[in-house]
Amino acid sequence: MSDPGWVSYGRGVVEDGLANLDGWADIVVDLRAEGLEDGEITLVLREQQAWTAEAREWKQHGFPYDEIITRLRDELLAEWGDVAHALMEVGLPPADMLRAVLPLTEESELVLVVQAALLDGPEDADYQEVRGVLGFFFRSEEEALGVLDLDGVQREIAAQRLGLSR
Repeated sequence: MSDPGWVSYGRGVVEDGLANLDGWADIVVDLRAEGLEDGEITLVLREQQAWTAEAREWKQHGFPYDEIITRLRDELLAEWGDVAHALMEVGLPPADMLRAVLPLTEESELVLVVQAALLDGPEDADYQEVRGVLGFFFRSEEEALGVLDLDGVQREIAAQRLGLSR
C-alpha cells in the first residue's frame, strides 16, 4: 500500500484525530487500522512534527528523557534522527541528547543522530562538550564527521562546531 494516495489519506485520518483531541499514539493506532504501513505513518507524523509535540507534552508532565525516548520509538514509530531532533527541540542540549540516544541507537541510524546534534542544535550550544561525547563513541571526532553524508556547507558547519575547521 505504499503510495502517495495512502499518505494523503493518512493526513485526513490525522486531521480527524486531532479534531477529536486524540493523542498521537491513538492516531498511530487509527492509521494502522486504516491499513497504512509504518513507513507511510512515519511520513505523516514527521510532516506534522508529532514527535516534537509529544516530547514537549511528556516533558511538561515530568517524564524522564529515557521514557520519552522509549515512547517516541515504541508508540510513535520515530526513527532515531527524529528522536534526536525532538529532544533538542524541547530543550535537551546536543551533548546530553547524544549521551541519551547514542547508546540505544542502531548502527544504521547513528549517522542521523550525530548529524542532528551537529546541524540542528542551537548555535550557542557547547560543541566542545559534543566533541567530547563523540570522542567517547568514535575513535576521533574526525571519524564521526567522516561518516556523515553532508554537502560542503553542512560539512563546514559541522567541522566549525567541532573546532576542526582550518
